[in-house]
Amino acid sequence: MRYFKNELLVLLALFIIALISFFGLIFEINKKFSYEVPAFGGTLKEGIIGNPRFINPLFAQTDADRNTVSLVFTGLMRYDENGKLTPALLEKYEISKEGLEYIVTLKENLNWSDGKSLTADDVLFTIQLAKNPVLQSPKRANWEGVEASKIDEKTIHFKLQREYVPFLDNLTLGIIPKHLWEKVPASQIPFSKLNTEAVGAGPYKIKTVEKDSLGSIVFITLSANQNFVLGKPNIKTIILTFLKNEEEAVRDLKSNSIDSFGGLSPKYVKEFVDKKNIRAFDLQRIIGIFLNQGKNKTLSSQDVRRALNLSIDKQRLVEEILENYGAPINGPLPNNIASSEGSKNFDPELAKSLIEKKGEGLVMDITTADSPQLIEVANFVKKSWQEIGVVSEIKTFALADLEQLVIGPRRYDAFLYGEEIVGENPDPFAFWHSSQRSHPGYNISLYANSKVDKLLEEARIEQNIEKRQEIYKNINKEISKDLPAIFLFSPSYIYIAPKNLLGVDLKTISTGSEKFSTVYKWYLKKQYVWKIFSQ
Repeated sequence: MRYFKNELLVLLALFIIALISFFGLIFEINKKFSYEVPAFGGTLKEGIIGNPRFINPLFAQTDADRNTVSLVFTGLMRYDENGKLTPALLEKYEISKEGLEYIVTLKENLNWSDGKSLTADDVLFTIQLAKNPVLQSPKRANWEGVEASKIDEKTIHFKLQREYVPFLDNLTLGIIPKHLWEKVPASQIPFSKLNTEAVGAGPYKIKTVEKDSLGSIVFITLSANQNFVLGKPNIKTIILTFLKNEEEAVRDLKSNSIDSFGGLSPKYVKEFVDKKNIRAFDLQRIIGIFLNQGKNKTLSSQDVRRALNLSIDKQRLVEEILENYGAPINGPLPNNIASSEGSKNFDPELAKSLIEKKGEGLVMDITTADSPQLIEVANFVKKSWQEIGVVSEIKTFALADLEQLVIGPRRYDAFLYGEEIVGENPDPFAFWHSSQRSHPGYNISLYANSKVDKLLEEARIEQNIEKRQEIYKNINKEISKDLPAIFLFSPSYIYIAPKNLLGVDLKTISTGSEKFSTVYKWYLKKQYVWKIFSQ
């Protein structure tokens, strides 16, 4: 009897080994003759600093607003993995020979996330609101001088007063539903609950919104929008968690309360090397020190500005503070638009001699946002200037107060600040044209150069990509020569994500929220499809 039992055990063991071998063989065959594809499912918990107030493309300004808008809404066009414009709601567009008229045709069977049809009326309604002075939308400037009219339910005609090549980037503006918003008087739109209970046509739709005792949004649960024009997203659910600061984000990443977080400071990266996927995207943003020659007359000296620039070791700054997540620059445009070699522009001895020639001590304030990284940069600059005999004091302001207390009144000697060079066809006009020296223009160095003005105007109308690239190089060269600002670096955008999050193949983004431009291609789940069935 015992012998019989032993035989059964041996047979059972052999059967199990054979079964394992069989399934192992099947697995290897499956791997050899199949390939991996995204599968629908999974939940991504994304952390974002701040609390959204306007989940509305016409008002979104904070990171919390813009990130949520990017998920819930879409425009006629979106950006792809390489930062290039790609059709979304539109099927095609035609541009007149003079570059003043654009005919846009929408795709068939477009729907809002609530199932209602999306038509040319929605597009016109959105643009009319953007232009409405009552709303004071930050998007208003993009649409001034643009006439929009409906040809039919699927076709819109845009007429520009003057040629403007970056106009196509305007078409990334998220479209809002007329059937919901037309019931709200223009004066009441900023106060409508539709700003938080938003309905869009983006890759995700709002499922639930949770608020704290003060009425601030702390969680938003999003579900995949099956009506999304570019295809149903792969990730089933995205939970947005709104956080107070970066320290809270780091803590929640470590405890797995959140899975992902964008815009992480380089100093925290090493804490996640083995636990998360660390992705760094080129960010079309420049960080510089903008000099106000009107407030501090000493800065009107070319030698002084040159000395301030020569005293800063930009390469060391990028290595020590950014931990090489960025690149030094010497001009007003990121390196991918008009390259510059910032590391070769450091000579503290020459800088010191230029300051000594002035025969007087230079005292100036460095004003910046109350951001840990910018304060680190400000201290690096302060020390660099101190070594050549320049005395400086750092003044910080809350990010929300910068516009009213600093930028608007131009109240600073040296302003450490970042400028976003947005879009496939960047337009630095607002930052450097002499007409933009007064608020609400963003020429915060109060720079005036007739040659640069002409180049900036030419860049807006030049249709030929190669010729436009040459214009950008000349703009970079001329402004770099005049030194109205000390250009420091162009940072990388660091995105911390779970190791099983795939399909995030971005190369370049203009803003942090732009990382979600291709979110519908991301996936957490996967399956294998036999190659024979894909033919």
